[in-house]
Amino acid sequence: MFESFKESLISWQSRNSDRAKMQQTYIALSILLLLAAGVIGLLNRELGQNILAVAIVSAAMFLINAVVWSLLQSALLSRISTRRVTPTRKK
Repeated sequence: MFESFKESLISWQSRNSDRAKMQQTYIALSILLLLAAGVIGLLNRELGQNILAVAIVSAAMFLINAVVWSLLQSALLSRISTRRVTPTRKK
């Protein structure tokens, strides 16, 4: 089982970009914390609410990161790539 998990992580590492890995980590962390907050909230209400606050912050970071990256992609990176593609004339 450990080898299977290790192979899954290696394949995830090789096929995703750094931004995609960060986004997937934010959303996975948010979901895990939400589940943990629900279970712990049954035993200790205050601790469950604190964990829920961390889960909400993680989900907000996911959304903020997605918006900022898409704005950066559309505003800057597309312009930089079009400037590099235009050929120059040689004499």
